Amino acid sequence: MASVLYYEPLVMMGPGAIAQVCGRFGLTVCPVSRDQVGQTVGFLAGYQGFEARPGKEEAPKDRVLVFCEVDRETLDQVLEALKAAGAPASLKAILTGTNAGWPFARLARELSAEHRAMGRA
Repeated sequence: MASVLYYEPLVMMGPGAIAQVCGRFGLTVCPVSRDQVGQTVGFLAGYQGFEARPGKEEAPKDRVLVFCEVDRETLDQVLEALKAAGAPASLKAILTGTNAGWPFARLARELSAEHRAMGRA
């Protein structure tokens, strides 16, 4: 099922505009809490073969969206709609066979590093 893992670093904020836009495209928004960021992305997405893991990871400082099983056309439409709706800026990724095995916090760190590197380019 097409879904979006959503991590919000500000405890008082909810998915708001992000959830509304995603819902229009039939995407389920799955919130990721600070306590869950040590779990693998595959586990959080509900993929078979990924088990809960012990341990903690440092909570990301950035808002993160991970698109799971979303086709390219829908993804492009969702990204345009998020921009048009004034949804808050977020780091974004697509769930892959590689990052499915990473802790969510690691994916967030990788995205943040890429974002900073692109800003210097």
